[in-house]
Amino acid sequence: MRYRQIEVFHAVMMYGTVTKAAQNLRVSQPSVTSSIQNTEAELGFSLFDRTGGRLTPTAEARILFDEVDRAHDSLLAVDSLCNRLKEGSAGHIRVAATPALSQRILPSAISRFQKQHQRFTFDISSEHSPAILSNLDERPQSFHLGFTFGVEENTGLRTKNLANIPIYCVVPKNLLANLKQIPALDEPLDLNLIADLPFIDLYENEPLGRVARSLLLSANVSPTGLLRVHDHHMAAALVHKGMGVTILDSLSVHNLCKSEEIPNIVAFKLPESPTLPITAVFSQNRNLTYPIRHFIDCVISSLKSSLEI
Repeated sequence: MRYRQIEVFHAVMMYGTVTKAAQNLRVSQPSVTSSIQNTEAELGFSLFDRTGGRLTPTAEARILFDEVDRAHDSLLAVDSLCNRLKEGSAGHIRVAATPALSQRILPSAISRFQKQHQRFTFDISSEHSPAILSNLDERPQSFHLGFTFGVEENTGLRTKNLANIPIYCVVPKNLLANLKQIPALDEPLDLNLIADLPFIDLYENEPLGRVARSLLLSANVSPTGLLRVHDHHMAAALVHKGMGVTILDSLSVHNLCKSEEIPNIVAFKLPESPTLPITAVFSQNRNLTYPIRHFIDCVISSLKSSLEI
């Protein structure tokens, strides 16, 4: 049975007469009669006995109605969902973000977003940048949006800059005495001062790792590599434990200070005040609907609130 046949049969069963069914469907009585006759011809059995101008459901019709009633409810639900999707009031968003962004920024952004879009659901993944960038295509389970650091050159992807956040040299308090000279907190730190300290490095396939490497090369500094990590939070936690120094973004510094009662770190400014972009990334073939654009705006608002930028 086709959708229109289900709709007409359901109406006749519910209202008992062709006249009332036609009124409810806002069609003519002959069109209802014709639809029932065509349905019976296709099914190969009668749905109604016709006596004295009245329609009485056959035994087959009563059995069929149980399934048709469920199908009719499902079709109404599909219609309702389509209307909500058209209005932007319901849907599903698959999002991936680097760990530094997924810890505090995404939960805040989702909370803001769902105040206006309560019927939206989310799939959230915390991934490193390479995994995010490789899963933003048109496959069914790919991410609609990715949030990462840096502006990546990647064929088939578009980016939107959300913020540029400061980068600091982060030193554990227990190693401050090992600095050749301790600058004032409002003065930039000469990277040569950390040349003899153990250094916690980020892999260069992460944007911050590439930026840190460039800053060290520009200063002609080759610190002693102690550990290499993928995760900004891991680097921050290792500094907090006094394991070494690192170059870190202000968001990760902020998150560490929020999570520890007495953070064991000092964040020094760097010469020329370098920054790290935070970007939204998506496939160039993906249509950004109003709800997705609004979600990006919610991420921007959460960043501003968190960093006071």
